[in-house]
Amino acid sequence: MANERYIMKIDKFRCADESGVDWLGSDEPYWVFTAKTDSGRARTTRSEVFNNVDSGDVRRFNAADSRNIVWPGNGAAGGAAGPVGLSIQLWEQDQGDPDKVRQVTETTLGIAGAVYPWVDKVPDLVRTQIMNLFSDDLMGSHTLTISPATLRRRLPDAGDSLPLVLHFHGRSGDLPFDVAGGPDYDLHVRVIRTA
Repeated sequence: MANERYIMKIDKFRCADESGVDWLGSDEPYWVFTAKTDSGRARTTRSEVFNNVDSGDVRRFNAADSRNIVWPGNGAAGGAAGPVGLSIQLWEQDQGDPDKVRQVTETTLGIAGAVYPWVDKVPDLVRTQIMNLFSDDLMGSHTLTISPATLRRRLPDAGDSLPLVLHFHGRSGDLPFDVAGGPDYDLHVRVIRTA
């Protein structure tokens, strides 16, 4: 039990409905991921900016060099022990700098403490300290945790994989109100037991 290790990979996303009116233009979404383990600091990475995303489009994340591993951190193919703590924001690039968004998110969500209290604090920090700081639009936010008991039960053997689909809508996750015209995205991730 003490040697169990896990990773979370991002595979793809589907835009069911882009933000705003479809015929006015396309979305330029990017994703920001802040990973937290009980033994380490919060580590934040971001995806590339995906240009010209329209309703119905599916895009895959770059998997080269394990870049699609977002928990316990980018490229950490060996994994870590649970619990899994992850905060995900979906942004629409307008005039902002995605690297600055990543940096400020890491600083803001880098608060000390174990995963469970951290997960409870993140939604408020996203609403009060992150979303209004940038020229880009925050289209959705989710913060989740997966306990060690759930990881053991759902992934009993090394190599087992648990696919998850996380929904990002105008009124979902950490944001209790409509943002950016009510976008509708599905993020496909997998939790994998590595040892």
